[in-house]
Amino acid sequence: MSLSSKTELLKEMLLDLSRASQDNVQASIIISRSQGLTICSYFPESVDSSVVPDEDVIAGRSMQIQMETRKVFEQLKRGPFIRMLVEGDSGYIIVCDAGKDAILAVLTNKRANIGYMFFMMTRIARRIEQVL
Repeated sequence: MSLSSKTELLKEMLLDLSRASQDNVQASIIISRSQGLTICSYFPESVDSSVVPDEDVIAGRSMQIQMETRKVFEQLKRGPFIRMLVEGDSGYIIVCDAGKDAILAVLTNKRANIGYMFFMMTRIARRIEQVL
């Protein structure tokens, strides 16, 4: 599979995630675990850019909190990291593994159905792993 067709598949997955969230996703990014760089991202046009940081900021901070959370899980003997949810006044950050090579980070508003987001992100993370 060519790089451009992989990229198109990944973009379609992020678009599907946004649609499934009933447009409550403000940004979604697939991040290289080894480099901490964005592999693919999706920012809905309807989202005000003043409420969402640049993709480099999202990727860097998502990697940072994911790495620290892994350490905490090990120290507190909670088993392998699966996903994390961070809640703020205006929305959520959800980060999950997407295979051994990537993580999936999603920013949502407060209207997002978190249980459904977990379900959809798990499905899409498996698909990302297959593509990468």
